[in-house]
Amino acid sequence: MTTPPLVLVPQYFGSTVFDRRTSRYVPFDHQTTAALLATLTTPIPEVIQAAAPGEQEALSSFFNVFYDRGYFTFDLFFDGTALHLTPPENHLTGPLATHLEVVAACNLTCTHCFAGELPRREAPLTLNELDTLFSTLAQMGAFRLGLTGGEPLLRKDLFDILDLATSHGLHPCLTTNGLLLTPEIAKKLGERPLVWLNVSLDGATPSTSDAVRGEGTFNQVLDKLAMLREHARFTLAFTVMRHNAHEAKQFAELCAEVGAQTAVFRPLYPVGTAEQSRHLWPTLADYESALDAIWSLGQTSDGRPIVPRAIDPFTPKSRNETRANVTSNWGCGAANTVCSISVGGDVNPCSFLGPTFVAGNVRRESFKEIWHRGETFRALRNLPGDSSTFNGGCRARSLVMSGDVNAPDPWLTADAAPRRHPLTVLRAERRLP
Repeated sequence: MTTPPLVLVPQYFGSTVFDRRTSRYVPFDHQTTAALLATLTTPIPEVIQAAAPGEQEALSSFFNVFYDRGYFTFDLFFDGTALHLTPPENHLTGPLATHLEVVAACNLTCTHCFAGELPRREAPLTLNELDTLFSTLAQMGAFRLGLTGGEPLLRKDLFDILDLATSHGLHPCLTTNGLLLTPEIAKKLGERPLVWLNVSLDGATPSTSDAVRGEGTFNQVLDKLAMLREHARFTLAFTVMRHNAHEAKQFAELCAEVGAQTAVFRPLYPVGTAEQSRHLWPTLADYESALDAIWSLGQTSDGRPIVPRAIDPFTPKSRNETRANVTSNWGCGAANTVCSISVGGDVNPCSFLGPTFVAGNVRRESFKEIWHRGETFRALRNLPGDSSTFNGGCRARSLVMSGDVNAPDPWLTADAAPRRHPLTVLRAERRLP
């Protein structure tokens, strides 16, 4: 039996709908959620006919827009299922993305790694423990799962973990440095429905990338990519640092040359081993100059199209005010839309906040309980947000650069542009043509 492509997850503001075809969430308010729920059992024309006369035109426009987006079957029912759960009053039912560390060891010693000093002696979660965790995530509507390390390919049962995750309906992503890839591993990765297969490469030239990843690694990774593209789709992930920001455009062109589907540009966070490498920390100007260099890319020098770019909106300039927000506070993603789980089961609001923010361990209590009631989760969600406290950006940057997780993000203090309360954007989402 084919799995329906959509899952409606109840939320305090209405719902989010997870689209298995794109691995993305779309938020809806209470009124539009009610309309979607009605079409689980009643076709669209009958739902419109049952609405009040003054609402029928708007409802018809709403259904037309989302019919075009593939939300409904040919016989005009919602093309999915709905989870039956009661959402909490002020935060999401579950994270939109969970980052799971599957191994606390690596074959490299990069000077900018957020994971810190490796290896760590920590008994990893077993497959049985992961089975319980994955089941809980699925029940909470938390379908996106990022598998990280260390180097995940060091874990011998990695493919069992991937298969276990997908058996629960989760959509796993995998990030690797690529050096342990073999044709057999590449083939196995290509056979699995990964959302992303990220390969890290931090420069467009050997000297720039090798400066943080180790001598000779740049050319070794390129050799691996030539083999990988024969078996699997992959993304190249570029960490923007002070010494490599000027190579962003060249890196995007390199992505096209080596066959990457997407290029992802993220700023370096001053955490882990990078906390001791201040010379690598980019400024806001460094990061925005890197993004500016690739906004207008269209073709390579020989006329071939540049691969699509996935540029994470980590700066005020690159945020789009029409992009929906689903939190009721001024927080970052930590505890609001994302969280992390260590190889041994420690749950943290964010991979970058460090062990003092661990809220619990899934070996001792359920992930659901930690997400809803963990002390550090509740503390980060409860911050009111004003000009004197954290009101957007990155809490880890605030913690390291300002000494307080609740201090304003230093990157945002330089940006005087006014910011709306997050939920005003969500309410605007209903204004459909």
